[in-house]
Amino acid sequence: MAAKLNKFSLFSILGVLLWGVFFLNHPVDSYGARGKKPKASKALFFQGEALYQKQCAVCHGPKGGADGKAAYLLSPTPRDFLRDKFRLVSTTNMEATDEDIFETITRGMLGSAMPPWGHLAENDRWALVYYVRYLSEVEKYKARGEISEDMAQKGLSWEWIEKIVNKGIDPQSVIKEIPPEPQASPEFLRNGQVLFMASCAGCHGAEGKGDGQQKMVTNLGYPVIPRDLTAGLFKGDSTSEELYQRMVAGLPGSPMPSYTGIFTQEQIWDLIHYVQSLSSPAVEEKARLKYSKVIVKKVSGPIEADPLSAPWVAAEPVYIALTPLWWRDNRIEGVEVRALHNKEKIAFYLKWADSMEDNNLAKVQSFSDGAALQFSKEKDPPFFGMGGKGEVVDFWHWKAGWEEGAGWNDIEAQYPSAAVDWYASQKNYEYGSAFEASGSAAQFHDPVYMTGWGAGNPLSDVEGKKAAEEGRAQGLGSYTIQLPQKEKVSAKGIWDKGVWHVVFVRSLTAADKGGLKFTPGETAHVAFAVWDGARGDRNGQKSVSIWNELILEK
Repeated sequence: MAAKLNKFSLFSILGVLLWGVFFLNHPVDSYGARGKKPKASKALFFQGEALYQKQCAVCHGPKGGADGKAAYLLSPTPRDFLRDKFRLVSTTNMEATDEDIFETITRGMLGSAMPPWGHLAENDRWALVYYVRYLSEVEKYKARGEISEDMAQKGLSWEWIEKIVNKGIDPQSVIKEIPPEPQASPEFLRNGQVLFMASCAGCHGAEGKGDGQQKMVTNLGYPVIPRDLTAGLFKGDSTSEELYQRMVAGLPGSPMPSYTGIFTQEQIWDLIHYVQSLSSPAVEEKARLKYSKVIVKKVSGPIEADPLSAPWVAAEPVYIALTPLWWRDNRIEGVEVRALHNKEKIAFYLKWADSMEDNNLAKVQSFSDGAALQFSKEKDPPFFGMGGKGEVVDFWHWKAGWEEGAGWNDIEAQYPSAAVDWYASQKNYEYGSAFEASGSAAQFHDPVYMTGWGAGNPLSDVEGKKAAEEGRAQGLGSYTIQLPQKEKVSAKGIWDKGVWHVVFVRSLTAADKGGLKFTPGETAHVAFAVWDGARGDRNGQKSVSIWNELILEK
């Protein structure tokens, strides 16, 4: 009797705890409401094509084959519209409706580099829906022989395009109405846990942390890892409606099955409520990339690079979520941003959690922590990942390894006991005298014999003391450093107790004609990137934000 009583007591305690967690962690509101779908038109379709080529092709490829210039940097891989299935559907036959595609474009895909595009006008998003639909269907018409490759190359008539984009979805397969949601209770949550352990824990893990079966692949053979449901990183979101559709429709093209015919409606709701109890809406909301406003507050006094100075302490921060391009759960989740100007200078203070200080640039296997700001003065900014052809974006880039305190770490600093040779280019050595590895540092050589340094390459300048550089780009792979005499941005980084504090300071005016300048009262766009050296981040492997509105107070 005592054993039964103890077992009963444990279940009762568990039920109470889950009950409390469920109501404290009520599901988030659906992200991005939509209006009535506009009718497909020639103008809307070509509007979508232009938007796609500007904002989407760099990842998904010009024709939708997941072969864009940035695709190799991304994991999970971009969706291949020519061969792959859309993951988020509201049908029982694994076909995505136009509304499904619209919702995915609007809110993005948490746990991947696919950002939300909810800041675009609703009409723009519908235009993208029709163009993506065209890309995903036109190959089927070719395969059936209805359209030849020659016809497609020359350009299809609007009559053909209209037929392709108006894909018919079997109305019987559409999940039109979500059954009434029952009130959750400790008993139902316990039932949900039992169902979860029997059906979901094998992949998602006993505690929902995504640590179950790891060797799984998509329909195209790409590796896929189960979601950590405790981290709030849902495909879609954690609303009851969204989770109901995932349970009933599954995730086409992935190992996630449909539970239609396996569970009763009551069991599906019990499972939904238990899954919702595993995470916090606050965590889910924090992880979402958002188009935010960064206010550059006007101050009267001097602006200092010291992040602990009084003006920065009083400045109001805005949280900017980041996503790693090559996804990992252990990531830099976001950065706090403060911004000031005093009519002469503009400054940004970035703060983020990083458990390890990485400022070594000498070893080939070592990578530095870093941060960057990207700017666009265009009203309609280009792609947030390095701009586009003819669409210039400006960068301020800081590395911990460039800090004056870190010094120029060459190989002799890492291996002080190494055997080294004497070179005629050394200016500090008298032939025949004692010779140590530390005496062979690059700074003691004549730059004429060190081509990078001698040619003025800022990255090879062993005497350089600046911790930041300015650069420009107009598309992936086009980043160009501004010459030192034109660079005016300075930066200071302090790592303290697992947190980086980095301040960028520059004059409002540009150092060269056509350069980036700021005017109080005007708006611009700014995006952020952070590199975690301990995780091997370098170059294009980093965590990024989307564009945010930058507003300079008058």
